[in-house]
Amino acid sequence: MNSIPVLGAAIVNGPHWLHKLISSVDYPVDDFIIVNNNGKGELNEELDNLTKISHPFIKNIKVVHMPTNLGCAGAWNLIIKSYLNAPYWIITSHDVSFSPGFLEEMVSNALNQDTGMVFGHEGDYGTGSYDLFLIKDWVVDKIGLFDENLYPAYCEDWDYMLRIINNPINISYNISKPYYHGGKLTYNEGGKMSMRDADETVRQKINNAWELNKEYMYNKWGEGWSSFSPLSEPNIKKTFDLYFRRTKYLGF
Repeated sequence: MNSIPVLGAAIVNGPHWLHKLISSVDYPVDDFIIVNNNGKGELNEELDNLTKISHPFIKNIKVVHMPTNLGCAGAWNLIIKSYLNAPYWIITSHDVSFSPGFLEEMVSNALNQDTGMVFGHEGDYGTGSYDLFLIKDWVVDKIGLFDENLYPAYCEDWDYMLRIINNPINISYNISKPYYHGGKLTYNEGGKMSMRDADETVRQKINNAWELNKEYMYNKWGEGWSSFSPLSEPNIKKTFDLYFRRTKYLGF
């Protein structure tokens, strides 16, 4: 049985969802990395306690406490850069849980060398998204890391899909078992828990960021950015990351 080299999640609030995520892991994982994006130290003790638990499928749990919020793209990139020798990474939202056998199917899909990314499907909604995905090292080499200019969240996944459209890779969606997001059993039960668990001030800031990120996407990709159709090369080139290549392939 091929174990998962790295499973990673970022968290800002709602640590109880992370407990549900960990409890749903039913396939061998070498390293589970948690990026604590809270920045205020409010979650530190509870998250550190997770590193002490004995889990039948997770060999090692590592928590990285950030002094400030790296944002979604920054946290995803940190998960990747923390384990550069991994052949692939599974990155998930902290409020996701797996149905029995889901992870085994995801790994099975990744065995095809030509497959660059693997997505599942959320509950009864159909094709999943970047709240849970598997990405291989050669995809990061070809497409690059995630654009951290899109901060703190929203559009980083859209931007990556546009880059893939311009540099095609094979993506697999062939997973029969579902995963669940935010504790819901159907898509219509609600949205991402980081947003729903936040106070009104934080929600307003995130909404403001959404508008700024849309403006950034327009400046980067042009007015057709939201159409998911092939576009010309972006104005701000983010097609590969020199740090990733230097460190992974040259050792510095």
